[in-house]
Amino acid sequence: MASHKGLLLGVSLCALTGIVDPAWGQEAPVKAAEAEIIVTGSRVIANGNNSPIPVTVVTMEALQATKPSSVFDALLDVPAFAGSRGGTQSSASGNQASSNQINALNLRGLGPVRTLLLYDGHRVPPTQLDGLVDANIVPQMLLSRVDVVTGGASAVYGSDAIGGVVNFITDRKFKGVKLEMQRGISQQGDAGTYRIGGAFGANLFDGRGHFMASFESLHNDGLLARQRPQFAGRWTVQGNGSQANPFTLVSNLVNPAYTWGGKITGPATNPLLNTSFNSNGVLSPFVAGAKLGSLASGGDGIWDTTPSLIPMTNQTQAYGRFDYDVSDALHGYVSAAWTQDRAFNLYGNVNSQNLTISATNAFLPSAYQMQLAAAGIKTFTFSKKYAQGLVPPSNVNNNTSNVLINIGLDGKIGGFKWDLGYVYNQVRLQTLSNYTFNNGRLAAALDAVVDPFSGKTVCNVTLTNPGLYPGCVPINVFGPSSESQAAVDYVGSRGEFITRLPSHDLGFNLAGSPFSTWAGPVQMALSTEWRKQSLSLTSTSPTIDFAPLNCTGLRYNCVTPTATNLGSPTYNGAVAPRPEVGMTVIEGALEANIPLLVDKPFADAVNLNLANRYARYRAEGNPDLSAPARVTRFNAYTWKAGLDWHVSKALTLRGTHSRDIRAPNLYELYQTNAVTFSNSNTDLLTNSNLTGAGGLVQVVNGGNVNLRPEVASTTTLGLVFKPSAKFSLALDYYHIKVSDYITRINGWDVASQNACYTGNAYFCSLQVRPGSLSDTSKANAVTRWYSVPVNVAALTTQGVDVEANFRSTLVSKPFSLRALVTYQPHIYFVQPGVNRQDFAGAVGAPASYTAGAKFRAAIFAHFEPSEQWALDWETKIRGQMHQSPDATLYATPNTDVPAVAFSNLTITAKLKGPLAGRAQMYLNISNLFNQSAPITANYADQGSPGLRGGFALGDDPVGRYFRMGARLRW
Repeated sequence: MASHKGLLLGVSLCALTGIVDPAWGQEAPVKAAEAEIIVTGSRVIANGNNSPIPVTVVTMEALQATKPSSVFDALLDVPAFAGSRGGTQSSASGNQASSNQINALNLRGLGPVRTLLLYDGHRVPPTQLDGLVDANIVPQMLLSRVDVVTGGASAVYGSDAIGGVVNFITDRKFKGVKLEMQRGISQQGDAGTYRIGGAFGANLFDGRGHFMASFESLHNDGLLARQRPQFAGRWTVQGNGSQANPFTLVSNLVNPAYTWGGKITGPATNPLLNTSFNSNGVLSPFVAGAKLGSLASGGDGIWDTTPSLIPMTNQTQAYGRFDYDVSDALHGYVSAAWTQDRAFNLYGNVNSQNLTISATNAFLPSAYQMQLAAAGIKTFTFSKKYAQGLVPPSNVNNNTSNVLINIGLDGKIGGFKWDLGYVYNQVRLQTLSNYTFNNGRLAAALDAVVDPFSGKTVCNVTLTNPGLYPGCVPINVFGPSSESQAAVDYVGSRGEFITRLPSHDLGFNLAGSPFSTWAGPVQMALSTEWRKQSLSLTSTSPTIDFAPLNCTGLRYNCVTPTATNLGSPTYNGAVAPRPEVGMTVIEGALEANIPLLVDKPFADAVNLNLANRYARYRAEGNPDLSAPARVTRFNAYTWKAGLDWHVSKALTLRGTHSRDIRAPNLYELYQTNAVTFSNSNTDLLTNSNLTGAGGLVQVVNGGNVNLRPEVASTTTLGLVFKPSAKFSLALDYYHIKVSDYITRINGWDVASQNACYTGNAYFCSLQVRPGSLSDTSKANAVTRWYSVPVNVAALTTQGVDVEANFRSTLVSKPFSLRALVTYQPHIYFVQPGVNRQDFAGAVGAPASYTAGAKFRAAIFAHFEPSEQWALDWETKIRGQMHQSPDATLYATPNTDVPAVAFSNLTITAKLKGPLAGRAQMYLNISNLFNQSAPITANYADQGSPGLRGGFALGDDPVGRYFRMGARLRW
């Protein structure tokens, strides 16, 4: 039988019957028309043809046909996904205690936290501190398919299913052995990958039992940005978006605040001001270049040379499952999955800004010391970015281990089916910030003096307080390569942050038909669920309020803490600890599918699908670690109403309206309050410019125990037209409005202050001052600001999904086409006091709101010229994009990103001889035409030349790529 697996990507369930053919090497199943296809999106609808909500089924054969690299990479080509995190991206995201390189799926561009992931129908808990779920934890070797629900599903599955649901489903009946091996390399001979895996399955105990297991290892060499010439241009967007100074895409800028050898930046009376150590120990006049914003064109400034374009990763997955039929009416199972994911990423070059250096520093040449002495200069300020060499760039290891155990029973009681399941998940994320400065050691090493007894250059603290910094190695920073390896090793530190996320989930479901109507049986399902999640974080580099630098013995580069100043931090890139906090959820849900009409004119069948869910949340913790834990309670109610109307065998109409939610996660509720000080805020009430000594204001970043769930109203309307077995067309419209949207609010922002002073009490809680708001004197200036997540915004989007399928023959050989198209014209973000933002198609959207192009499409073709050969083609199309999400801002045309298409080709050969029907070899060529990713950048990164920018998220920056592999099964 002909295989059309290459075209199954995006199979609409209402067009599924007659399209699915058996995979190679398997016995032919029953005819598709006779098979019952159980799908995601409902607990009572047994046949996907009757689903009122759009569901896309992606078989493993389809995923591997055009993107054999990984399941995640293949899913990204489904246009419903936009702004997903992972793979190649032009900017880092996350925080110091989260992995920046996870694979987080993002439906509709609403944010990965609003896409629910399931594994065999069970919720996959968060794997990151900020609540994101890494799709990497799902073992791939024994997956059968992936179901993608592109509509709200909270009434069926609970929180987070605002954008939709992605359900990874295993082949629970797999028998035999299969092996897969793959090797990949780019046309330029870099970015190498390999993938190797195996699986085994067999029946036991005369068929009453079944066991299967798999193991897989994946590796990616990674890629540096400088290995692709288009990114060596250091592209940034400059300007402020005004009509006089619009956003403009510019290349090859430098940052004049630093030089590779170090620049003398003050004081104003310094005779050496604005000179640079362009050679070790030798000063030259600093050439500033032509100023452009905070950067410059030309001159002696610098840029970041080291960031990764693709991280280096190693991933290992193991999985095992045992099933046993206790009786014909009782079945038990246990499964366990273990995943280890290791990623290494390079960021920017390490820098030091405005260090205070003694005018008699032992490493400073005597001629310069005499000039400073003649001018009465005792100290000077100095800034430097360290070239890659002895001082390593900022680099991070993220090591994630995940253990997932699933135990369950299911069976039948009369005409009802039931299942009881328990899922335990434990995530341990170790983040290693491999090189930052230990500020105490750096301050000691910078204060280099001559030992009057030995004549050697030593740290001043070695002479005055030798026990404080034992082994201190003085550091010479006057030149591009002036530091000694011993000094670099001494001043460096490594931060370790360990996040633990254990969870427990116990669920029970009962489904069946208690009665019938005139049109057929009414199917109903009752489900209950209890789950508990916890979060904790340990940090060896805590923030300044937990570990202020002790200035004893240090003459420079250390501020002693006072009542109005926390002093100096001990660590750069610090993270506040988070003792364990937890959340418990109890839920109950009821769903019914009610047939209304059957075999009537213009109504072959009409079914009404209703669902509702009630949830109670209890969380305990406190962002303030000095205060006792607080209990936070809130309830959530969700519902769904859907109609599935089979007008005829050729035409189906469908629609749903639902109320969906996303509950605040533990990080949003209980992120530890971390205090810093700011000297750049203006208090609008007292008209005080809060700068300078004595005017520093505390800034507290933390969670918010008063958060409540986001609430979404979702509508979908669609039709499926299938005039014949050869052709089908599905068209679906969606509209989603999220209210009480959680976003971070800063008390010092102009919008936040104005909201307070016009009567909004909540915004007034984000500031602390000595007196009341009626006192506008300078003495009543703000002493503390808060930055917290708040239910204050709204997000609205709408769009259309189109899917067309055609299959026939070409020169009498099997041939098929499939097209998936999404048009999403707007993603409006509304926040009080801020201009409305439209993230759809905006490359300049903030990292946490990254969406995608308004127009996205994928076209697939499959052709079998003979029984031994198959060709699979994919073209992915991304529409034009623009710079800013704010329509009131201006940009030049060169910031627009042109539309682009990337094509992939897979040639598959089925081997003959002894391996006939058991082995395949394939060659996959990604980006067949070596299409360059159009150059762009984000205006939010305009101060970091070389660090970010170069291409739009989702485009291919690597170029033509070859993968060769083999699959064996018996």
